[in-house]
Amino acid sequence: MATTTKLTLDEFLARPDTKPASEYVCGEVHQKPMPDDDHSALQPFIWLLIRQFLARMPIGHVRTEWRCVFGPPGQERAFVPDVVFATHERRAVRGRNRRKFLWTAPDLAVEVLSPDQPADDFADKLQFYLLHGVRLVWVVNPETRTIRVYRPGEHSRLLQAGDTLEGGDVLPGFSVAVDDIFAEIED
Repeated sequence: MATTTKLTLDEFLARPDTKPASEYVCGEVHQKPMPDDDHSALQPFIWLLIRQFLARMPIGHVRTEWRCVFGPPGQERAFVPDVVFATHERRAVRGRNRRKFLWTAPDLAVEVLSPDQPADDFADKLQFYLLHGVRLVWVVNPETRTIRVYRPGEHSRLLQAGDTLEGGDVLPGFSVAVDDIFAEIED
């Protein structure tokens, strides 16, 4: 649900956090859909897989629902991906409330789709990610048990049972079977 009154980014960031999280797009506040059981299982599992990888290859930090504020000056947006990975270099970007927000695009944004997620809003978010510095996006669809992989300037790739999800140059050496990810969901 969007606000009826336009807010500035500073006004939005001064507001108390909501559960589920709210995001800021073009002066409006959009509350993310409430996660369902599948979403609640997949989000921390994907975080854990990346966290375990980073314990062996400490190239950055992974967080769940870390607010990322980025975009062209004066047109910044504030998104809360389900899982965020940022290299040490990106994390070093300075901004207000540095510990509370990431003041640049993450290297990797993972979005776990919710059944009631508005398709138009999600498509806009995805396009913004790819146009403004996110290097890799994984869109996890619990309903179809697929993962769509996006990179700026490339065609997306659809991964399904039998495929392997890889981190590419963002998480070099990271890989996990798509089947292992969706094994976390009860039938």
